[in-house]
Amino acid sequence: MNNRVVAHRAEVVAKKDSFLMNEFETDTDNSEKNWLELSRYFSLFSHSNRLATFLEIAKHGGSVEGYLIPVNSLHDSTIKNNLALLKKHQILTGKLRSNQNLFYQINYKELHRFKAQFDEFYKLASGEVFIEEPKKETAMYPHVKKYLEELIPQFDSISEERKAILKKIGSYISEKQHQNKPAHLVYICTHNSRRSHFGQIWAKAAADFYGIPNVHTYSGGTEATAFNHNAIEAVKRAGMEVQKTTETENPVYHVYYADDREPSVCFSKVYDASQNPMSEFAAIMTCSDAEENCPFIPGVELRIGTTYDDPKAFDNTPFQEEKYDERCKQIALETLYAFSLIN
Repeated sequence: MNNRVVAHRAEVVAKKDSFLMNEFETDTDNSEKNWLELSRYFSLFSHSNRLATFLEIAKHGGSVEGYLIPVNSLHDSTIKNNLALLKKHQILTGKLRSNQNLFYQINYKELHRFKAQFDEFYKLASGEVFIEEPKKETAMYPHVKKYLEELIPQFDSISEERKAILKKIGSYISEKQHQNKPAHLVYICTHNSRRSHFGQIWAKAAADFYGIPNVHTYSGGTEATAFNHNAIEAVKRAGMEVQKTTETENPVYHVYYADDREPSVCFSKVYDASQNPMSEFAAIMTCSDAEENCPFIPGVELRIGTTYDDPKAFDNTPFQEEKYDERCKQIALETLYAFSLIN
């Protein structure tokens, strides 16, 4: 890292004067303001010790807490002065406490504001590798995480014919990622009570499991009933936390796979209800009845059938719990496989 700092400083010092002059000449209305703004950042990051201090914090995930961080062979007082100056110019937030105990965090909002205004200088002066705010791993419930991890070795159990269908879902989401657009997935079955909710819930969890952003999942039916109690118990056994938020014939449930993520909002509705997207979405048909009874879905970009047997056939039988768990796991497995193909 030290070699990078030295080389970086040489590049900044060599180029800053010409860059500043160009900026001064091209924006006559705000030239003085721009020049001062640029000078502030150049003075901060062209100093190798100060840049080294900043880089050390970035290396620790964007924040440090405890005693003064080791920066090359810098004396504690030098580090302390660098931290104070970076904070003064709003690059860091936090404070130095007694006995050199500290908490400092990179002010990404300030850096991103500067990046947006002076992108060319930003790349020159501080680079993009260590500035990006670190992604925080989802604190997925251990049982849910284990449930998904144990499904991965079972991908080979999916037939090639089935994989070809699931690949189309993965390709659709990949294309949305490449276009920098959200992917909206609507899982549809007849009553929106069992299989479509499994799809909605597991697609949301699978997206986070693989770190795929901007995926939004929904469900619907050809008619509205209620989220079935047996299906709710199946997702609970898989490790999800379910909270009933209304007391009606068609209650609204919040289904969580992690405390730090928005829940899946589950209740029965028709597929074109106002809570679902009206255009630019994929319709994933989870039962043959819905596939046959929805000959046309307005606004859909991809319509695909991943039909599953209905566990309802085993209600009030000795096999009820087993069959609901089986269907829940099958949908989780195939959804996870589809998301594993996204690049």
